Amino acid sequence: MANKDRNKTILLELGKLPENNQCADCGAPDPDWASYKLGVFVCLNCSGVHRNLSNISRVKSIRLDFWDDELVKFMKTNGNARGRAVYEKAVPAFYYRPQQEDCAVLREQWIRAKYERMEFTGETKYPPLAYTTGFYEGILWKKGKEKGQFQRRKFVLSEKEFTLAYYNKEDPSKGPKALISIKDVNVTFQPEKIGHAHGLQITYQEDSHTRSLFVYHESGEEIVNWFNAIRAARFAYLKTAYPTGSDKELRTRITRNYLKEGYMEKTGPMQKETFKKRWFILDSQDRKLLYFKSQLDAEELGVVFIGTETNGYSVSECIPKRTRGNRWRCGVTVETPDRQFVFMCEQEREQREWVEALRQVISKPMQPQDYTTEANIRGKS
Repeated sequence: MANKDRNKTILLELGKLPENNQCADCGAPDPDWASYKLGVFVCLNCSGVHRNLSNISRVKSIRLDFWDDELVKFMKTNGNARGRAVYEKAVPAFYYRPQQEDCAVLREQWIRAKYERMEFTGETKYPPLAYTTGFYEGILWKKGKEKGQFQRRKFVLSEKEFTLAYYNKEDPSKGPKALISIKDVNVTFQPEKIGHAHGLQITYQEDSHTRSLFVYHESGEEIVNWFNAIRAARFAYLKTAYPTGSDKELRTRITRNYLKEGYMEKTGPMQKETFKKRWFILDSQDRKLLYFKSQLDAEELGVVFIGTETNGYSVSECIPKRTRGNRWRCGVTVETPDRQFVFMCEQEREQREWVEALRQVISKPMQPQDYTTEANIRGKS
């Protein structure tokens, strides 16, 4: 019993060290689990992935399980910093490192890439890793117009041409259905929205409109390869467009998750029209509040630019109003230099979250490219 208590105390103290007090895989604070084969401290969620790698990793709770002296000695000798030096020695600058709030497939494939496939040890890989070649092609299930069904479509990504193409037929000789410039592409995992654990949303600009493709692949490894291959092409484009930018600066612009999404109700420009339910996306990087008829629509119905207070933009909670069905809803008011927009929420919690998210965008200084975006959006309205 004395040994058990002593070893528990040692492990808890090891877990508090700066190099160990975050999960080795997702960065979650205060990890309570550890892999005694890899020598790293991990959180509860990531420990579940490690359990499925039993030939590589074995995990125990540092609070509840028994640890013998040899295992504790191994953990003292290793730790998260040493693990990163081995298993994350050569992670490409564009490769996405998942955080604790990211979806399960991203976290699982990151863990498998590190410890199972040993993709980042710095050793030469042959054949080369798919997302590092500058060219990627394969079949993805894409949501079609017909009844919202997903259909097999061939996708081709070219880093050299900075394009992503997809074909309605698997025979590419008939030409692509769409040829998308990497310049304005964003890609983000959307498993709940798409209804598949590997669901991916690819967003791009076409004729001054924002369009989206909703795709998935049955293989978690394959869909994450696609995600990182697109990020690699985006990173290559940014290096060309901003040659003086550092890798650290450019990484933040490769892809992004949207700040907030969800349903609100909106009225027309005269604020006398019937309120209609719409799906909203707040893109903080491009300072756009986009709205769609439904969450899986391919093209937005409209967009509101979100500037700064010094440029005449503000957001506030508004008094409750009657909407469809003679119901009262709490709302959000967005003031722009030339218009006022009123959006209604079903719950006060949603109202507070939207106001907080919009204020977060308004508080950010505008960049030179934002003024061009603002002019284009206001010119359409």
